[in-house]
Amino acid sequence: MDLLIEGGNMNVAHMVMLLVIASAAFAGRDASLSTVLTPDGRIMEGASGSFDPEGFRMTYGPDGEPLFVAEASLSGEPAPFSGGQYGAGTWYTLGSGVNDEVRAIAVSGSDVYVGGDFTEAGGSPVGRIARWDGSSWHPLGSGVNDGVRAIAVSGPDVYVGGGFTEAGGSPANYIARWDGSNWHALGDGVNHGVRAIAVSGSDVYVGGDFIQAGGNPANYIARWDGSSWHPLGSGVEGEIYHPWVVAIAVSGPDVYVGGWFTEAGGSPAYFIARWDGSSWHPLGSGVGVVEEECVFAIAVSGPDVYVGGVFIEAGGSPANNIARWDGSSWHPLGSGVEGGGEGAQYSSVSAIAVSGPDVYVGGHFTEAGGSPANYIARWDGSSWHPLGSGVGGEYPSVYAIAVSGSDVYVGGDFTQVGGSPANYIARWRDPDVGIDATLEEIPVSPHASLHASPNPTASGVEFSFQSSGLSPLTLEIYDTVGRLVRTQDLGTLPAGSQAHYWNGLGGSGQALAQGVVLREALQR
Repeated sequence: MDLLIEGGNMNVAHMVMLLVIASAAFAGRDASLSTVLTPDGRIMEGASGSFDPEGFRMTYGPDGEPLFVAEASLSGEPAPFSGGQYGAGTWYTLGSGVNDEVRAIAVSGSDVYVGGDFTEAGGSPVGRIARWDGSSWHPLGSGVNDGVRAIAVSGPDVYVGGGFTEAGGSPANYIARWDGSNWHALGDGVNHGVRAIAVSGSDVYVGGDFIQAGGNPANYIARWDGSSWHPLGSGVEGEIYHPWVVAIAVSGPDVYVGGWFTEAGGSPAYFIARWDGSSWHPLGSGVGVVEEECVFAIAVSGPDVYVGGVFIEAGGSPANNIARWDGSSWHPLGSGVEGGGEGAQYSSVSAIAVSGPDVYVGGHFTEAGGSPANYIARWDGSSWHPLGSGVGGEYPSVYAIAVSGSDVYVGGDFTQVGGSPANYIARWRDPDVGIDATLEEIPVSPHASLHASPNPTASGVEFSFQSSGLSPLTLEIYDTVGRLVRTQDLGTLPAGSQAHYWNGLGGSGQALAQGVVLREALQR
């Protein structure tokens, strides 16, 4: 659907998509939303009409676009958590899981790609990588011949790195690409294990234990442009036994790199550095003070870079295994995470995923912010929260986290979640967390945004938005055919944050049929 903006450049429009779940009077009248969805969950171009969204939830694609995922993706045996601050949260298994450690997870639409050391998924043979479609497991061809440590998805392509030398039965040196039906090598690959992958446009950034990429020198990090390999300057080094890169995150032109090194581009950089496309930069004085420390995980959200690993300092100040870099200085996340449980020599953070204001952290720890949190926890910007009773097993640890909407996928070395059996991978859902992630926001101008809650809705919904205070506002409600079904003049509201409640009824007071409704607020 096209967004209508009337009256030239003086107008500002706010638009969102809303799922309307009809009352019983409308139940069953409309075709299923599935009839107009592409396989990856997008609404087909040119689709129109009113559609029944029952059995679907709204999530987001890599570019923030709305995707509609079958509720089958919520299947799996639940392992309810009773008690604690977030008792409403629930752990779910992904079928019967896999038969060995999970080291990497990536989500694309309704598909969850999982890699590690396993050779079975859902009880069937797989080659160290598999895809969960929401209800069952699928191999990626014959997979790879050794462990997977990194996965990144870009459109139809799944990039996989690890300790393997074959993919799909053909040579592929430590990194390969799955196109949905076949495996492909990335040129000559690299000369040793891959531990991290990040994709930005046509560029694939790869880090690990290697010192060559495509047969040419590349110290522990390199870039694949689709046809050839390139070093990132002189890469990373250090006066330690064996440097490596374990984590990569890309934000615009900046590539953040973490691992076990003390130099980047020949200059001091303690365990983390930034590549700007032509040169290396330290992040202040970095993290850690001794060579036993290391960065294992990086996640970027706006100007903030979240860094996790094994360290007790960031920027020279105390920070227990996780910290935030704001572009100029380091900040701890409260008292961080500590305690490694039975058999652990140290605590660590191995995985970070950010969703709106929430930072999910996994690793080898039993406390977050001084309170119990078994190997996974959530930081809300000011305090720590456990995810139910967390994960468990003989020597449990979390190695991978991926967030899709309000679903948090967790992988590692564990055989229990929430006190119930779960083989190395599980999903956490808390209905009270991640609400912002279910509200579609499509800014039409840099200053325009519109939120709706609850979304989906079976009755009314409250809109929140910003008013300029300079001109009248009109709320216009459109159905999926593009017909105007309700107009409300809000008048000239004071500048700043505003809220308005819509009762879900059309202009003549009738209940709207269920479906996807486009909402627009025009400021004239």
